[in-house]
Amino acid sequence: MISKKQLYDMANDSKQTQTSPVKNLIFWVVTIAFPFILLALVELGLRIGGYNEEARDLFIELPNNPEYLAPNPAFSTRYFPAFQPQIAPNIFLKDKEPNTFRVFVFGGSSTQGFPYNFYNAFSGRLEEMLLMNTKDINVEVINLGMTAVNSYVVWDLSSRVLEYEPDAVVIYAGHNEFYGSFGVGSSQFGLGTNIGLKRTIIRLKDLSLFQLIENMMKKEMPDAKKRTMMARVVAESSIERGGELYNAGAEQFRENMKDVVSLFSENNIPVYIGTLASKLKDQKPLSDNEESMAAYQAGMKAMNEGIIEEAYEKFMESKELDQIRFRAPEIMNEIIRELSETYDLNLVDIQKVAGDSSISGIPDQSFFTDHLHPNARGNQIIGEQFFYKIAENEPVSSHYVDNELNIRPEISTFEKAFSDIPIVRLTSGYPFIKGLSEREEYENFDRQYRQRMKESYVDSIGVTAWRNNRQITLALADAVNYTSRVGDTVSVAQHYYELANWQILNDKLLKKGVNYSINRRDLDNYNALMLEKILSVKRDDAYFANSLSAIYLLHQDLENAEPWLKTAEDIAPEMPEMLYNYARYFVLSGDTIAARDYYQKYMNAVRKN
Repeated sequence: MISKKQLYDMANDSKQTQTSPVKNLIFWVVTIAFPFILLALVELGLRIGGYNEEARDLFIELPNNPEYLAPNPAFSTRYFPAFQPQIAPNIFLKDKEPNTFRVFVFGGSSTQGFPYNFYNAFSGRLEEMLLMNTKDINVEVINLGMTAVNSYVVWDLSSRVLEYEPDAVVIYAGHNEFYGSFGVGSSQFGLGTNIGLKRTIIRLKDLSLFQLIENMMKKEMPDAKKRTMMARVVAESSIERGGELYNAGAEQFRENMKDVVSLFSENNIPVYIGTLASKLKDQKPLSDNEESMAAYQAGMKAMNEGIIEEAYEKFMESKELDQIRFRAPEIMNEIIRELSETYDLNLVDIQKVAGDSSISGIPDQSFFTDHLHPNARGNQIIGEQFFYKIAENEPVSSHYVDNELNIRPEISTFEKAFSDIPIVRLTSGYPFIKGLSEREEYENFDRQYRQRMKESYVDSIGVTAWRNNRQITLALADAVNYTSRVGDTVSVAQHYYELANWQILNDKLLKKGVNYSINRRDLDNYNALMLEKILSVKRDDAYFANSLSAIYLLHQDLENAEPWLKTAEDIAPEMPEMLYNYARYFVLSGDTIAARDYYQKYMNAVRKN
């Protein structure tokens, strides 16, 4: 016979058996969720603790001017295991103002401007053209180009800039698909050929926990003096046309760029994309491929015989067969053209422009500094080509004005030396010269460096600034002071203009630069360009707008003078110099009544002051 206690225990066991599935479910949910909860708590703790906070955001506020944003130099470290590429310090307003034309520029080292400083990149010339050839519109050009990055980085950045309301994007990218960061033949996060895996890793880099793990595993950065970036990024030195890695590089470019341009198209943001150009004539193959070398030699023979079309075909064949693929193969341009047609992009044929602008009629050393980076003139031409295409469309077409003072500025002596020496370094070793030890490669460069040091004092300032990683503003200040002492006014104006790009919010220095050459009519192209650049950011001092209007009035350019007179009047309505210039403006425009009225205001202001 069963006791009451046994009946109670049996009932209790029955209840437990009935509830066990629920308990089991809870148990397994907690078990599975626990690691994720733990990871989330660690991530939260790292963020609260500020771990790697300085590298978290693509754009950061300027320390003393929080109304402006600038690209965050530390952000780019996520794309390389042991290298921080430079990024242009272009500033723009955090709160976008009405009537602003904001352009973001994407690409690799050619876009970044290597070997030049950011203002001599093609984006710098694009900005100059937009500033000089438009009126009543605010211009902001933000260059996000970086050395050794490819379409994965463009893919990552494209979604990040949407919140900053771009009005247009410019893309010149595709040379780094094999050896750039995440490239199929690269030592920099090569990680095979799986596109989804690489994209996942890029997104995981937003997590502080992932950054912590990654930083713990980072290798020490090799001595850059011993090996160039080109030598360090190559993991696969023989990528055969049509081979697995070749096809994988083309496929990642197609998929990444398709997502990039479709994203911008969906958001009604015009895309201006350039075909890729590289040096064909004057550039022997970087690999030891015999077929590539034979094609190059055949091209030189045809060139010497004056058969230009055949020479072009042979040089192109040589590039296509070159198995060290720093120069983009033509499949990349085919993809660019396909995407341009599919998504109705604004195509700018830089490849054709490079040939048309080269002395030989084939992309050559008159357009490039090395195998693919445009020289100063080449960058100016590329920037102008992008501008002409942009100017065909709104809003620029409605705000376009001619400007006789918009003349391509010559780069300074400092900039020539500063940009020449990294090219000397780059071409002193692999893959341009093979078989050298690290020591021989470095000594090869050092000999040429010492020779360049002897050319002039300003040259020595430039080459040492690059080699010693000296602050550019200090080096340019030295160049300004020296050229001023020796009375080289043109050089002073050139160096002041370049310095202004670094110190765009330093009113005291900018006034000094403007005052130096404001009365030199032969330097008015520099004066106007510098003032247009200065006025691309908000100013509380009417001096700059009034000075620019005065220059345009001296050239009887009333259309460009008027907006700056209005700006100066809005800032300082009783400024005598502005009132006098307004009187001159109305005299030149034939309105004698208004001229007399403003001249009377000018006289009253003078008496009052």
